Amino acid sequence: MPTIQVRTDYNTKTASTAIFEQLGMTMSEAINLFLRQSIMKGGIPFTLTVSGKYETGTEILENEALIAALKRYRDINGQTYYDITKTEPFIKAIESIDSAKTTRITLQEKTVKVRLNYKDKEFVLDYNFDEPDNVFILTRKNEKLFIKDSLLNDIFKTLEQFK
Repeated sequence: MPTIQVRTDYNTKTASTAIFEQLGMTMSEAINLFLRQSIMKGGIPFTLTVSGKYETGTEILENEALIAALKRYRDINGQTYYDITKTEPFIKAIESIDSAKTTRITLQEKTVKVRLNYKDKEFVLDYNFDEPDNVFILTRKNEKLFIKDSLLNDIFKTLEQFK
C-alpha cells in the first residue's frame, strides 16, 4: 500500500488529531476518507464537525449518531477502520426524514441499519453495500413483521405504504 507523507505545523496536527479522535477515527482514516470522497465528488467533498452535523452539502444526521455507531462498531469488532464512505448514498437518501433524534445507526461489515421513527411508527432500514440501489424496510403491526424492498430513491414512498 502506498504511503503519503504530509507536512503540517504542530498545532494543526495536534488539533486535528483531537477532532478525529472525537469522531472515532485515526488521522490516516480521516485522510483516506477525504481522498476517496474527493475522487467521488471531483472536489472538496464534505464537512465533518464534532458539534454540528455530518454533512455532504446539506444537513443529514446528528454527528453523535454516526460517531456512536463508529465507536460501537470498533468496540464490538476490535477493528480500527471502517469505510464510512460506503454509507453515504444511504445517508443521503434518508437525509430529510425528520427523526434525527430517534435515529440509531448500526454499522456492520457490509450493511448499515438505521432504526427510526416516521409518523409515529418504528422502522428499521437495512442497507447492504452489495446492493447499493436497494433498501429493506421493516416494521411491525399487530405483532406481525412486515418487510418491503425499496429502491434507495423511493424510501419515502415505501414508508408511506406501511400505513
